[in-house]
Amino acid sequence: MEARTAILAGGGLHLLWAAFHLAFPRLFRWHESLAGLDRVNRGILRVMNLCLIFMFLAAAWLSQAFTGEISATPLGRALCAALAGFWVFRLGLQFTHFRALDPRSLVLSTLFTATSLAYAAPLLFLTAP
Repeated sequence: MEARTAILAGGGLHLLWAAFHLAFPRLFRWHESLAGLDRVNRGILRVMNLCLIFMFLAAAWLSQAFTGEISATPLGRALCAALAGFWVFRLGLQFTHFRALDPRSLVLSTLFTATSLAYAAPLLFLTAP
């Protein structure tokens, strides 16, 4: 497998993460569940979610539009390291903030790992284009 293939897969996973986060208000019934929070805290949660969606879409776009540059340049490799690190960090937070053995948590942990590996693989063992 080439580094480009892994990066393209990572871009696809980032599109899925953006779609998942777009569904948060409905999935988690934010209208009801956040009603007990004050306006500032409700706003912080919504703004952070929207910022994550933007970042996931940016990572997906960069991965799809600049695959060759990401796999073959020092800046691209640094981007791979940052994205892989983000998802490893998120995986660690899953174990400290959620029930690790809950089936939903296991699915998410698997997807966090897959997204991390998509960007770590070009750095570790895959061939450049």
